[in-house]
Amino acid sequence: MRTSSRPTPAKDALLEAACSLFYTNGIRGTSIEAILDRAGVARQSLYQHFESKDGLVAAFLNLRDERWCGSMNEFVVAASDDSIERIYALYDFLDNWFRQADFSGCAFINTAAEYSNPAHPFHILSARHKERVLSDIEALCQAAHLTNPLAIAKQLALLMEGAIVTEQVTPRSGAAQEAKAIARMLIQHSPKPTHTPTRTNTRRNT
Repeated sequence: MRTSSRPTPAKDALLEAACSLFYTNGIRGTSIEAILDRAGVARQSLYQHFESKDGLVAAFLNLRDERWCGSMNEFVVAASDDSIERIYALYDFLDNWFRQADFSGCAFINTAAEYSNPAHPFHILSARHKERVLSDIEALCQAAHLTNPLAIAKQLALLMEGAIVTEQVTPRSGAAQEAKAIARMLIQHSPKPTHTPTRTNTRRNT
């Protein structure tokens, strides 16, 4: 699917409107008319920049992936110089996210539920996001020199997923901090690392 890659005020307005409405109301629950009304642009702009609603959905999922993973990684780097504490900071990141007024669960879990066929393009994009998150968690485990970092990363990711769904279903559940406590026990009882966990002074501003 070919779309216009050049940023324009109309394109940006459409994408930001879609990001807000798709996340809050769901993809199928959001009409093109609602997006155009929120963006304040003509219908032709949608077809010019995204060709169709499907093109706009794909752009939304890609942008959401970049923003969410970027925010998560910036948060954990800023949280501590200690590599183990950065792992625990994943759950503080979730806790902070859960407290935001517009929290409506995970956009990718929601999308995969709407488009449950694993072969559907939107389901595939959602699965790729989860793979990217797992890869980022694995990188944190590798930096902490944990034994079998991929196995531990999968367990930590599962805790994150459970916390997200729990908070979506039961607001103010405290799920993020409960998951953090379980993650701490998991790491403390995992095989000892072959190297001392590292500390780094490299930080990125949030």
